[in-house]
Amino acid sequence: MVPAGFIFALSVFCGAQTVAPAYRGPGNVVTIIAVVWSLAELLKMSARNRWRPLPSWPKPKWGVTEVTLISVAVLVGGVIGPHLLASHSNSALASWGLGAAVTVIVAACLFAATASYRRRASRAWQR
Repeated sequence: MVPAGFIFALSVFCGAQTVAPAYRGPGNVVTIIAVVWSLAELLKMSARNRWRPLPSWPKPKWGVTEVTLISVAVLVGGVIGPHLLASHSNSALASWGLGAAVTVIVAACLFAATASYRRRASRAWQR
């Protein structure tokens, strides 16, 4: 499964994309930090996989719940946040608040999808 650090890094990246274009100075710094953090997490995953390609990991069979939660995370983090919530009319506090809200929503959806998959997989092992 995907490590928690990678989910956090992805969530922070989505939240940073929600910051209004008028406040991009600090938002760009947060975006750069999130990208570097994501790359570091990918390197850690590759090292744990003994530097073999990551597609050599087992392919999970996602259920309806996991697919729905991941779809909501993609919708909020990739469409609603940067395209609908980020506007020049937002104040700095509102802009960063919306970015934090998107971060929390994306992280919650991805962690819930991971927990649902693990719960379903553990039940399959018990049989």
